[in-house]
Amino acid sequence: MQLYITANSLTLNAAQSLNSAGRDQFTATGTLLPSSLSGTATLQTSPVSKPVEPPGAGASIEQETADPQFSNNTRGESESLSDTAPQKDEQQLIRELAARDQEVRQHELSHAAAGGQFAGAPSFEYQRGPDGRLYAVGGEVSIDTSPVSNDPEATLEKAEVILRAALAVADPSPQDRAIAARAAAMASEARAELALQNQSPDSRDPEQQADKLREERRSEELQNRIKDHQEQSDSQSEKLQEFNKQLEAVNRKFAEINQRLIDAGVFKKLFEEGFIFDERV
Repeated sequence: MQLYITANSLTLNAAQSLNSAGRDQFTATGTLLPSSLSGTATLQTSPVSKPVEPPGAGASIEQETADPQFSNNTRGESESLSDTAPQKDEQQLIRELAARDQEVRQHELSHAAAGGQFAGAPSFEYQRGPDGRLYAVGGEVSIDTSPVSNDPEATLEKAEVILRAALAVADPSPQDRAIAARAAAMASEARAELALQNQSPDSRDPEQQADKLREERRSEELQNRIKDHQEQSDSQSEKLQEFNKQLEAVNRKFAEINQRLIDAGVFKKLFEEGFIFDERV
């Protein structure tokens, strides 16, 4: 897989060389360029750099010897071998092209399916085989990687889709993981913005938050003082009421005693009628 980021575009590029033994070998190279010009990424499978040729192509046929009799004896065998060798090479080339075609299509379709509404349809580059058929040897899937303006929640959902699209293939390349890392970073930024929006206006400013906390403490302290003063006032009022009750009881007691003394004639013997004490009594 190869990753190209051009004009803020991401390109996942997978190149595979088709060797003469029919084995699939992959090479991955990547170039990272500034990503500040657009928001379109391309998940791309690069075409094979040169057409696949049969292993026997270009091989020279052994020159005939100067002996005419020897040449006549070997001409038939050489012609027979020359007829079968190209056929084997062509069949091998066709098998390699078919395997490459299947791999490229599966790779791009996986990216497109995981990308959902943000991914475009796969497009392919072809190479014509010895049988005259066209085989896909490269392809790409465009995907929108720009954040959703003024909507961190939608941006978070989009980043998660891009992340799944980048890792949709069975064996993600380092370039696939790089795109996944970028999508993860975009998701983290969206989460941070959502957390900031969920905070109250006062909690965003540390100084304002500290002032609010101090004000709450002062208010709580003042309320406690008022409560203590009220409790003390209530206690004093209860004590005063109790004292007044006791004083009233004493006064009633004295009044009863005085009345008894008057009834007994004690005040008449001690004081003459019309004395100021009698008037007061």
